[in-house]
Amino acid sequence: MQNFIYQSPTRIVFGKDQLQQLPTMLKEAEVSSLLLVYGRESIKRLGIYDRIKEITDELGIALCEESGVRPNPELKSVKSGRRKIIEHGVDFILAAGGGSVIDAAKAMAFAAFKPEEEIWRVYQRRLDINRAIPLGVVLTLSATGSETNGNTVLSNDVLEEKRSIKHDALVPRFAIIDPDYTRTVPTHHTIAGSVDILMHLFEQFFSPTPRTETGDYLLLGVMQSVLENTDRYLEGDNSYETRANLSWAATLALNWILQQGRQGDWASHKLVYPPSAKYDLTHGFSLSAMQPVWMRMALEANPGAMGPRLKQLGRRLFGVHTPEATIEAIVERFDAWGAPVKLSDLGVTLSEAECERFASQVTDTGGLGHMFRLGFNEALEFYRRQE
Repeated sequence: MQNFIYQSPTRIVFGKDQLQQLPTMLKEAEVSSLLLVYGRESIKRLGIYDRIKEITDELGIALCEESGVRPNPELKSVKSGRRKIIEHGVDFILAAGGGSVIDAAKAMAFAAFKPEEEIWRVYQRRLDINRAIPLGVVLTLSATGSETNGNTVLSNDVLEEKRSIKHDALVPRFAIIDPDYTRTVPTHHTIAGSVDILMHLFEQFFSPTPRTETGDYLLLGVMQSVLENTDRYLEGDNSYETRANLSWAATLALNWILQQGRQGDWASHKLVYPPSAKYDLTHGFSLSAMQPVWMRMALEANPGAMGPRLKQLGRRLFGVHTPEATIEAIVERFDAWGAPVKLSDLGVTLSEAECERFASQVTDTGGLGHMFRLGFNEALEFYRRQE
């Protein structure tokens, strides 16, 4: 195991009717002017929007809104939110929605202290974040785990790019997680969410760090819960308890507690960003379609580390005993869930020019991964091997 220092500053408020805790959260943050960031209509259908307006009125908090944040949030909405923050003197941001809304809100939080033209340069890792407006979360979709970490992913439609950054200043102060809100999420997004949760766990499990048994068993346990509860959901069990387990798994999968003492990989996430931006792919489904190629390449490049990891996962979760059988079992489970298992399932075939452009894009700030290192040539091979 590696040395580590761990801190999670986010106050997690989990369970039924926990939106009632929002006034306390806002009072403690001493909010005077709030920007509410959300997507389209879901928070209005769920009654969240009206309740937030009531609460801010009761507390005398000035409220402005940045709505219409799309899946795979785009730079344009961040610039719009930034202008409202400056215009209204906003001192707190409340993101009400799923990962895309939260990621956009985080971008707005630091963008308020940057000239507009510098926002994307931060995502290109050419500039640093100096400060950010504090934010909180009311979660409506369990998938990304963005509610308790400092990660943010953003798309730039003009450049056809999608990039991620992380910074401690972007970690939400609180996250209200009521699994009841997720019961109205349609099957498409529920399955994509479950895939995304599993992929976050895979990125941490497929580690070259030796002797990480405690973390291994924690990761495998959360994976098992995701598999079991997604199967329950597809069998017709859309109960609060099923959604509660998936919600908690999503949060645990990316608040970094499970990666302590080990080196995560994270190449797969970065590799799927360019095709996702180009073709506007649902994030979880871009991973289910493309990540199996990474597993096969990792097994070929580093069988001494990847082989035992795959065997352990396969034995405990799928009852198989070889690395190759484990990869096939994962693909078969995704296929049984109705998730795409190759890019052509999403109607996408990459040209050679796209493969070269994507490989250049993902390695423009250095190599990727730790189970095996991907430079331009390895990334190019990854894209060429997509079916």
